[in-house]
Amino acid sequence: SSLTTPASINVITREQIDSSGARHVVDVLRGQGGVQVNDLYGDGSRASVGMRGFGETAASNTLVLVDGRRLNNPDIASPDLNSIALDDVERIEIVQGSAGVLFGDQAVGGVINIITRKPGALKHSLKLSAGSYDTVDFHGMTSQALDNGINYRLSLNKRDTDNYREHNEASYLNGFAKLGYDYDSGAVFGELQYIDDELNTPGTLFDDELAADRKQVSANYVDDFSNAETMVSRIVLIQELSSNWSFEGELTHRDTDGEFRLSSVFGAETENSTQKRTIDEFTPRFIAVIPSMNDTVLTLGADLVESDYRLESRFGEQVNDQSQRSVYAQAVVPVMKTLDVTLGVRYAEVENVLTDGFTFDDEKIEDDVTVGTFGLALQADSNWRVLVRVDQNYRFAKVDEYTNAQPSPAQPSPAPPTTVILETQQGLSLETGVEWVSGRNSAKFIVYQLDLDNELAYDPVNFINTNLDETRRSGFITSGRWQVNKRAGVSVSYSYTDAEVLSGTFKGKEVPFVAEHIGLISTDYQVSERWLLFGELQAISDRVFSGDFDNVLDKLPGHGVVNVRAQYDINNFSFSARVNNLLDKQYSDIGQLGTDPGTFASRPAYFPSPEINFLLTAAWNFR
Repeated sequence: SSLTTPASINVITREQIDSSGARHVVDVLRGQGGVQVNDLYGDGSRASVGMRGFGETAASNTLVLVDGRRLNNPDIASPDLNSIALDDVERIEIVQGSAGVLFGDQAVGGVINIITRKPGALKHSLKLSAGSYDTVDFHGMTSQALDNGINYRLSLNKRDTDNYREHNEASYLNGFAKLGYDYDSGAVFGELQYIDDELNTPGTLFDDELAADRKQVSANYVDDFSNAETMVSRIVLIQELSSNWSFEGELTHRDTDGEFRLSSVFGAETENSTQKRTIDEFTPRFIAVIPSMNDTVLTLGADLVESDYRLESRFGEQVNDQSQRSVYAQAVVPVMKTLDVTLGVRYAEVENVLTDGFTFDDEKIEDDVTVGTFGLALQADSNWRVLVRVDQNYRFAKVDEYTNAQPSPAQPSPAPPTTVILETQQGLSLETGVEWVSGRNSAKFIVYQLDLDNELAYDPVNFINTNLDETRRSGFITSGRWQVNKRAGVSVSYSYTDAEVLSGTFKGKEVPFVAEHIGLISTDYQVSERWLLFGELQAISDRVFSGDFDNVLDKLPGHGVVNVRAQYDINNFSFSARVNNLLDKQYSDIGQLGTDPGTFASRPAYFPSPEINFLLTAAWNFR
């Protein structure tokens, strides 16, 4: 379902997704207003998205939802965007700014809500793509909503590729099944998903290695890999309780078994590590429309999350059983026909039970936080809307941020009982903006400031997770769509971000891996009833290397990439060709602070991105 929030929301429609010919969610999100994509290998398999000036910690400060289900993890692993088959997506909603009251933990920079397609009239589809790097991608789907209220959707996605670099082969399988029943006063449905994701990981390259051969894998990484199997089950109930009250509740279980080998520049790892993540969530909420208060919309809810994390490596076993419990209330009050006021509050608490063999032995660490929100939404006329928001946000330390895989823990061992080693990150977001819509034309401008205390980050020099002192992100986001005529349209977006540490050891330094400028311009042209052309330019400015809090290295260079696509439709068939990086730009989407194994000096390390590549697709939609 759509989100109830006074924030500005960008909506990427199914029509826009189809026009772009993107094969992965990150391809659609890249360059959208305020969104920074960080893609290790250029195929989306290990990518993260950040908003409002989060680069290296994007995965923990931008909340990603699929039909309202949280995709974020209790550990520092990125939300698995690879688990979403783009052909199953109906639209993507990008919520600008923090949403600590409505969504709680990790909703700091913004929220991305991915809405999947709903069953309707009987429909089947088959899609086969093939292209560069021996890529073969198959997607099949069938769905139907029957007259008796029963509905279903089944989909299967299988992808194999060698990828751009050596030792970067990937094999991916995603199966999804949904069965539901709609009745007069509500609906109930269940979902099952299985994901098998296997990937060889070629690691980073130093400057000289990059110059010699961008595709190579260093000797230390030739046996590295990252494999995972995930099972997701979900039950959802939507029930009308009265003419004014309704109930929505989800019960979700997610289990991931991972195995990986992760080497470093100092030597090849010879042992495999295993990681097990189990998450159970219960998220009930009551929604009321109160006629006596001008049809105020009141939402009362709770989020209960139980996480069990296990990591087995050469350093032993690390365990964290984490419980999060929170309650919240939000009211959207129409004080007049053109003005809505939003008020809300959330109380959240967390409990960790930690064992790592170095510092913790069934150590209990607890914390709690209360946040609030205030918003104004003024509908000035039929075209103009003005927004003002004040929102507090928070992020609890992740289950594996407390523990450390090095034999030297972050704090003296043993730690004093009940000592909170990592403080909860808390922030205050201020923003205002205007939106204009006229037919198929639209534009918006948002200016914001986000202040954080105790920002959680990883220090690669001392190999510890730590709290930074005060940090600030400020900037603006603007975007628009101009429908030139019935056949052609142009979309643009641009965001400016200033991310800085305000106090402490790194005072005055730029926050690592945050781009000051991000831009996107795209155009689609319906040449005829059967032919569609699409082109886009994605651009990002230079960034401080990930982990370089001292700002000692030169910056990772910015880049611009041109992608084009042509599509031909005939009857129920569609044929298309997409060329990525048309100008054959050599660039790296990700760079980090590395260490020279000989001199131990700091050096930039790169994950080189693909050069020019193509994808050919044939699709068949039938009933």
